[in-house]
Amino acid sequence: MNDLLAAALLGLIQGITEFLPISSTAHLALAEKVLRLDPARYGLTFTVALHMGTLLAVLLYYSRVWVGLITDLLRGRFVLPLQLAIATVPAVITALVFGDLIAGPLREPLIIAAGLVVGSGVFLIAERLATDRRETTTLGDAAAVGVAQAIALIPGMSRSGLTISMGLARGLRRAEATRLSFLLSTPAVFGAGLKTALEARKAPAVFDHPDALVVGFLVSFVSGLAAIAFLVRFLRGHSLGWFVPYRLALAGIIVAAVTAGAL
Repeated sequence: MNDLLAAALLGLIQGITEFLPISSTAHLALAEKVLRLDPARYGLTFTVALHMGTLLAVLLYYSRVWVGLITDLLRGRFVLPLQLAIATVPAVITALVFGDLIAGPLREPLIIAAGLVVGSGVFLIAERLATDRRETTTLGDAAAVGVAQAIALIPGMSRSGLTISMGLARGLRRAEATRLSFLLSTPAVFGAGLKTALEARKAPAVFDHPDALVVGFLVSFVSGLAAIAFLVRFLRGHSLGWFVPYRLALAGIIVAAVTAGAL
């Protein structure tokens, strides 16, 4: 495959799957195995570029919210910043304690397939529990969504899917559950990118392939922005259950490929 085409494809996968409830980790891990790309060109530094693209997308889409958050801090109002901080802590602790496990053994295809199936079950249960009645997020909601985000570190589960599911299960309206999930993705994506960037400092020839970095960054940014806009509008009148058939089909393909020795 042409190098820049591969960079664009990975950027597209990152941008779309980072925000749609179909698991970005699952798709990127599978793409790495299927495409067998050169790790020197598509290694840690390239991963940072992809994360920064999706980070810029969510920052731009919710720019008014982030400006308001900064204003609140300057004026001594800490409700939303405190909620985001509380919701971020469980994932940070989980990543620090189980980082090697998450980045290694849990990225195996059959684990990913299991995560896709289990996550789909969570979506359906959350939709059954949803009351769609509360527009205001509490500290309890933030803590619960934070736990869901920590669990979503398991490949295949989907960070956006599990955090939105938890918000729905706790009675938040769809718009508020989706907004909280995407706001929470900002520190999550930034943290993942920062961790990878620190690891990339040790890698040789970090910027030997700037063309791939630029293409990956731009495509992940544009596709990420489109994915956020789509999902925000889609979930106003549709359930997470619409994504379940795709997730189950992908899990079935993975299991079949592993059985056949293709993965």
